[in-house]
Amino acid sequence: MEVVGENYPPAPPKALLARILSIVKMALLVCLLFGQNPFTLLNIPTPAVYSWALQNKMYACLMIFFFSNSIESYLISTGAFEISINDVPLWSKLQTGRLPSANEFVQMLQTFATNSEFNNVGRHNF
Repeated sequence: MEVVGENYPPAPPKALLARILSIVKMALLVCLLFGQNPFTLLNIPTPAVYSWALQNKMYACLMIFFFSNSIESYLISTGAFEISINDVPLWSKLQTGRLPSANEFVQMLQTFATNSEFNNVGRHNF
């Protein structure tokens, strides 16, 4: 029996938003680390929070990094937990809204093994 784990893809709008946030985060970190003010290039008054960030680079960079990473993680997290054997779905957390208990999991495997050709391919004890 082969066990394969993979990531369930997030919704495209959420994935796009997470990617944009990542690019903005990196650009902001580079500007802060090099002491650049992108607002002067855009002829926009510099926000007070950015002036503070330029004076407190280390704290601001850490805060931006961790805060944006938590938002990105939230955006790309799907909460999916799907179980299938030979492309036959046995459990879907997306449909049920919960994880299977240990007893349910063992019962699923036993039921599948007795009701399919999986049992004929080789002997597996569950």
